[in-house]
Amino acid sequence: MIRLILNRPRGLLLAFCLVVPLRQGIAQNACGCPEVCNPCSGGISVLKIKYNGQTSVLVTVFDNVLIPFTGIVGPGQSFDVLGQSNGKFSGPNIYMMVNGGLNATIFVNCSLQFDPATNYGAFSIISASSKNGGTLCCSSNNGITLPPVINGCPTDIQITAADNCKAIVGWTPPTVDGCDPIMTTDHAPGSSFDLGTTTVTYTARNASPTATLCKFNVVVKDATAPVVVTPTASATLNAGSDCKAIATWTAPVFSDNCGSVTISSTANSGATFPLGTTDVTYTAKDNAGNTTTSKFKIIVKDVVSPTVTSSTADVEVNLVTGCSANVSWQPPTFSDACSGLSKVTSNFKPGNSFPVGSTEVVYTATDKSGNTATSKFNVKVKDANAPVIKDCPHDITVEASLLPGSESVVWTPPTATDDCSVLTLTSTAEPGTLFKIGTTPVIYTVEDASGNTASCSFKVNVVWESAELDVVQLVTPDANDVNDHWIIGNIEKYKENKVVIVDRWGSEVYSELNYDNGQRVWDGNSSKGSSVPTGTYFYTITIHSGPNVVEKRGFIEVVR
Repeated sequence: MIRLILNRPRGLLLAFCLVVPLRQGIAQNACGCPEVCNPCSGGISVLKIKYNGQTSVLVTVFDNVLIPFTGIVGPGQSFDVLGQSNGKFSGPNIYMMVNGGLNATIFVNCSLQFDPATNYGAFSIISASSKNGGTLCCSSNNGITLPPVINGCPTDIQITAADNCKAIVGWTPPTVDGCDPIMTTDHAPGSSFDLGTTTVTYTARNASPTATLCKFNVVVKDATAPVVVTPTASATLNAGSDCKAIATWTAPVFSDNCGSVTISSTANSGATFPLGTTDVTYTAKDNAGNTTTSKFKIIVKDVVSPTVTSSTADVEVNLVTGCSANVSWQPPTFSDACSGLSKVTSNFKPGNSFPVGSTEVVYTATDKSGNTATSKFNVKVKDANAPVIKDCPHDITVEASLLPGSESVVWTPPTATDDCSVLTLTSTAEPGTLFKIGTTPVIYTVEDASGNTASCSFKVNVVWESAELDVVQLVTPDANDVNDHWIIGNIEKYKENKVVIVDRWGSEVYSELNYDNGQRVWDGNSSKGSSVPTGTYFYTITIHSGPNVVEKRGFIEVVR
């Protein structure tokens, strides 16, 4: 069931539904006007009509009452239109509709005269028959042969080229109808086509002076983009004092399978680049408009450190109390020519507390590229307060009890204090030092970490003890009553004594307690009774004089 809405001629609109047989693809077989024909009788009953358009369309034929034909008709296709009312058409005309619009009006009574070469809109009449008379004659009726009809002319073909920049193209060849047609072509299916547009022409000829042409285009497109043969590597450069850098490079190399390429770029070698990363893009374009890009980066680094625009001098303060002082100053300033400062840090801040001594303060400026600069100065806290020394010993006087005239003297050292420093206490002599006869000053000095000092002193006086001995230094034990014995003058005053004589090797020769120059006296013999040889000997005389013990040492010569 087909629902049609048709525009009726003379302003009448018809809308109806009916079943209509579709008549499609009836091949034209007429070679011109018929050699034998009859006059029209009883009205037109059959028309063979050819569609001459370039694209397939919906053709509908209306005869004022019925629709004797409707269907899709292709270029060059012919079809039969049959009368439906008692073997003829219902009215004097039929109306040729294309895609719902009126295209042509054709008489269908016996006044019809036709020539296959005459067009009715997009149509021509190939042959006609009347109800009672049969085949009608052409209006020319001269037997001229009609040109061939080409059916199925291919539409334009687009295809992508192979690597050799050509394409093998195939298609379904068109067919030809007519009287003894001969069809030729300049390209056969399967031919190789170059890049671009090539027109393929089919030519159909017969005895007619007019040839029929079928033309379509084969478009071979280059869809292969250029390729990068040698890319350019990215480069990192150091900026100069102007915060820029000049970059040079070798441009990338491209190739294309179908010819030359046109190269463009966003920057050229030798250009000046700012800080940071800049993408450089080279674009290669072939003759077909295909493009390929090659990219690399130019990286310009800021390697210039910030600048100290004003520095801070060393700061010196005197300690008032305690062991530290709060110190303030004007911080140094920095600037950066390229990337700008990101931060300034320091190990101390103005107003911080500082100990006695010298402390280094370091300011560090960092720019946005990570470069740094430092400014340094010292904060010096000086302790001007001297330490205090206490309990300095008084002068000391001692009698020498050891020969050749010295005495070991002991005392309690003084003490020293300071507000905060570590003290160093030194002296010219330590307790237990052996002092010679005479007066020796002993000085104690204390120094703090800042170099402040304090001192005290006392005297050590060493005097001989009051006891005096007259020691003879020669013994001649030869029985002549002269120096036969070793006489120690005044030894008898010191009842508690001890005499020891040793030879040069330190071996004891003689020892006696309570030596008295009489019963206890050395006569040149050893304690064992043997005589000693001539030579030098050494003695030690220990005597007790009141609370004091005095030792006297010396040497004696023995001559035999």
